[in-house]
Amino acid sequence: MKLISELLEGRPRVTLPPHSTVLAAARVMTDYQVGAVLVVDDEGRAMGIFTERDLMTRVIVAGLDPSRTLIERVMTREMFHGTPDRHLVETAREMQSRHIRHLPVLGNGRFLGMLSLRDILRELLSDKTREVEELTAYIQASELGEGTV
Repeated sequence: MKLISELLEGRPRVTLPPHSTVLAAARVMTDYQVGAVLVVDDEGRAMGIFTERDLMTRVIVAGLDPSRTLIERVMTREMFHGTPDRHLVETAREMQSRHIRHLPVLGNGRFLGMLSLRDILRELLSDKTREVEELTAYIQASELGEGTV
């Protein structure tokens, strides 16, 4: 079973301080093509997460001005996070049950990266596809008498 740590390679670690505006956060998210940023204090400790959903429900629908609203006002403070040693399958289940799309990964108090539910499901699907291909090749070889059953 794959671990979260195996998906973190090369992923941007996008963080912002709490006094950043929503507009600045949206620009950073657009620049890095990510759906969430981790909000950190001056020492780099996680304070919360600001997501596309926060932007939609807490800023746009609420009629707030993105250029004047600070992300600390509208971020999600109670944040579920993953650790690099967790299995992808159990992490995907947990994210789905909590209705979470973005998972900050923390290890030893440090931010290691952000994964989306889509990232995890894509990897799990890729693993299953490889399994099916290998089983299909094995069965076909067995039917031709090239392998043993």
